[in-house]
Amino acid sequence: MSARLKGQIWAVDFLSGFLAMCFILLIYLLLWNSIPLRWALVSAHDSMESSAYFASESLLATSGEPESWEMLPNIDGNVSAIGLVNGRNELSRIKLDKLISENATAYSTIKARLGMQRYDFGMRITDLNGNVVHYEFGRFSGGGLNNSLSFDRLAILDQTPVIVHLEVWGK
Repeated sequence: MSARLKGQIWAVDFLSGFLAMCFILLIYLLLWNSIPLRWALVSAHDSMESSAYFASESLLATSGEPESWEMLPNIDGNVSAIGLVNGRNELSRIKLDKLISENATAYSTIKARLGMQRYDFGMRITDLNGNVVHYEFGRFSGGGLNNSLSFDRLAILDQTPVIVHLEVWGK
């Protein structure tokens, strides 16, 4: 009689081991399929973040190319880079006024000059408390998107420190 029970124990052991292995294999396959999706999301966010960083560097660390691009009648093929400063982080009102005036007609061109063809962005320049908006350019997402990022940088406008808020969001 003990030989017969011993055979049943082998079958139960085999069945429980097989079910455990199937469960582990199922979990592994589900996780394996989600890894490329997560990797794509991380890669897309990193790309957006680097584009936003380089755009902010172009705006706040260079005067643009050509340096007097704000004197041209419009932003077109003659402008290869857009910068808003006269010196490092010293914003130029003339360049800001030109950028704001071209917002409605040359938004796509401006995005291309900043290397952000794949994204939309908005830029707001406020006082340090965020109470007074000096300039606003572009399009803002409204904050309801998961695929957006924003950051603030300090600059100087008319000898006064200001915050340059940049929001970048994907389509």
